Amino acid sequence: MSGKNHRMIDGKLLQTDKKYAHLKLKQKEKIAEWMYMETRNYYEKNYTFPNDKYIEDVVFKVYDKIMDADIWIPYGEVLKHYKKKRADINRRVKRSLNQYEEKKTETVCFMNMCMVQDDQGNVLALDKVNDSYTGTTFPGGHVEKEEIFSDSVIREVREETGLTIENPLLCGVYHWIKSGVHHVIFLYKANRFSGTLRSSEEGNVYWIPLNEFKEKELATGMEYVLQMMESCQVNECYMRLEDGKYIGSLY
Repeated sequence: MSGKNHRMIDGKLLQTDKKYAHLKLKQKEKIAEWMYMETRNYYEKNYTFPNDKYIEDVVFKVYDKIMDADIWIPYGEVLKHYKKKRADINRRVKRSLNQYEEKKTETVCFMNMCMVQDDQGNVLALDKVNDSYTGTTFPGGHVEKEEIFSDSVIREVREETGLTIENPLLCGVYHWIKSGVHHVIFLYKANRFSGTLRSSEEGNVYWIPLNEFKEKELATGMEYVLQMMESCQVNECYMRLEDGKYIGSLY
C-alpha cells in the first residue's frame, strides 16, 4: 500500500482508504451489534427510526464505540455501511421490541366487589353458594368485555341484590395469579342506593351490622378486603400461594 494512502493519526499510521470489507469478522460483528443497539435506543426515545436527516445521530454514537474499541475504519465507510444495512437493522429492532412487548403482556381477569352501607351501621352481605367460592362476602362479579369498571360494579350489585348503587367509590385492589391468569378485583364502597332488596341465584343477601358480618364464616380473603375497606392507608392486597395456601400481603 502506498504511503500516500496512510496518515498519522494519534501516533498511529492508519490507512485512509480502508474499506469496511477489510475489517475482521469479529470487528464487523461488534459494529453490527452497536448499530442495532443505538438504532433501538433512538427508536425507544423518539418512537420512530432515524431518517436521512438524523441518521448520523446514530452513526456518530456507533463511531465513538468503534474508536473506544481501538478499531480503525474511516467514518465515511461506517456511514455508508449503516445506510446499506439500515432496513435490516430496523427490522431486527422491530422484532426485538415485539418480543419484548409479548413478554410484558399477560392474561387478566377483571372483577369487582362492593361494600354497600346504609345509615344505620349495616352492610349488605351475600352468602355465596358458588361451588368455587363460598362463604359470606360482598356483592360483585366479573367485568364484561369493553365495560367501564364503575358501570360493571353498579350492574353486578343490581343483578345480585336488586339495588342500584350511586357513585361507587374505588378504595382498593385485591389480586392474585392462578394458572397463568392475573385475577384483579376492584374494591368499591357505596352508601347511596335505590330499589328493593332481593336475593339471586348467587346467594342470599341481607343487611347485617358490620361487627356481626366479621363474625360470619367469611369467604376466602375477606379479612384482607375488610382491612382495605376500613383503612385510609392500605389500598392493595396481593395474594401469593405458599405451601398450597394463599397468603395476603397488604400495601
